[in-house]
Amino acid sequence: MLLIIYLILLIILISIYLNLKYPAISWDLKNIDKRDLIFPNDFLWGVATSAHQVEGNCTSNDWFLWENSIDEEGCPRVRFGHRSGLSCDHWNRYKEDIKLIKELGCNSYRFSIEWSKVEPERGIWSREALDHYKALCEGLRDSEIKPFVTLHHFTNPIWIWEIGGFENRDTVDYFIDYVAKVVDELKEYVDFWMTFNEPLVYVIMGWIYGKFPPGKKDLILSVEVLMNILEAHCLAYRTIHELDNVDSDGDGINCSVGIAKSAQIFDPYRRWYLPDWIVFYYLDNFFNESFIESLLTGEYRLHIPFKVNLKKSIPGLKYSYDWIGINYYTRILCGFSLKRQWGLLLENTKSLPISDMNWTVYPQGLYRTLIKYRKLGVPIFITENGIATENKNLRRDFILYHVDAMHEALLDGVDIRGYFYWSLMDNFEWAEGFTKRFGLYHVDFKTLKRRLKEGSNIYKEIIQLNRQKEFCEK
Repeated sequence: MLLIIYLILLIILISIYLNLKYPAISWDLKNIDKRDLIFPNDFLWGVATSAHQVEGNCTSNDWFLWENSIDEEGCPRVRFGHRSGLSCDHWNRYKEDIKLIKELGCNSYRFSIEWSKVEPERGIWSREALDHYKALCEGLRDSEIKPFVTLHHFTNPIWIWEIGGFENRDTVDYFIDYVAKVVDELKEYVDFWMTFNEPLVYVIMGWIYGKFPPGKKDLILSVEVLMNILEAHCLAYRTIHELDNVDSDGDGINCSVGIAKSAQIFDPYRRWYLPDWIVFYYLDNFFNESFIESLLTGEYRLHIPFKVNLKKSIPGLKYSYDWIGINYYTRILCGFSLKRQWGLLLENTKSLPISDMNWTVYPQGLYRTLIKYRKLGVPIFITENGIATENKNLRRDFILYHVDAMHEALLDGVDIRGYFYWSLMDNFEWAEGFTKRFGLYHVDFKTLKRRLKEGSNIYKEIIQLNRQKEFCEK
């Protein structure tokens, strides 16, 4: 009996310790004044897109094959059988879209290069595609908008797909050849390079959940793919620094290379229940801490009970980043339940707003993420943050609240250099097709007409206030 009492007391003490170590953070969101959200003069205000989601006619990559295939049950891979097709026709309408970016007041644009258009066949480089991206960069420069280039955003050429994608170590070498070609062509215009967008999400969706190509559910194989991608990242980091000797914006730095991490905030579903804290620990380590430690040490460690116990050194990975990109959207409450798949209870916070993606709107999570990732010791860019909603008030509040959370982190000493809203305009949202709309601009996918949505203006107003401050200081 005494032993049971001691055990209960121990559990209570551990729970108290965990609650103190990982406190629930909240603050008043009702009285935020946009006039207080002032950032440094050289802060990058931007919007983000990816090639496959907006350009149109991406017919030479693995996602084209995926959209035109069916699953084992004969159902379309994408909701309602949607296909990216012409999408937003950004490829042909980029000049119009640059004007939209300029109208927002942005001074930077994050976009991706479509590998399959640049190298549609192995070793065959498309002069047309390379010249297109040059013209896009020139147009941005002429409008005083800095290009922020992503080299891999979820898609691979079909010929890469045919050799197994990043399951095959040879893909790493082919990727570096592609990186070298793009950098050599665009270094006159680009100083900010991103190697990969959300490598962990890419792996989870393609090799664990099977919702992205290649549609597999193999945890062990997913880890091998992730290791190849991390190797590709650090080789690309070195390659870019070797090739880019041009200071395109006159700030004294030839190039700055980073990687974007989807930062997922978790909290225990029941803060008094120790099994939920254990689930929280493993999920946070899997999604966040293992990635952070791998960049700091060059060694990737991953432990999933009864599944994976990995410890691998990746040459060149340590400090292979000049900045880190944070993609933040939501928080998940997690816990243990025998009734759920893998014993995982994953829930939203019912008392908070929910987006059309069924994601909780939790701006404090962005603050917590920035505090967590500052241990990497480099500048941070919020490379994605946005909401899919038809509610204009929720859209406005989301932007205001998350810029405020970013500002709080800045005041607390986090070195934040830029913010990119996802997305400039509605687009093809991967497995959700055209059903989820993240854009500041509404796109009519029949006429392709763009229109600034109600609620988006708050972003423009925040940027204008910062521009006015900068002008007054001059």
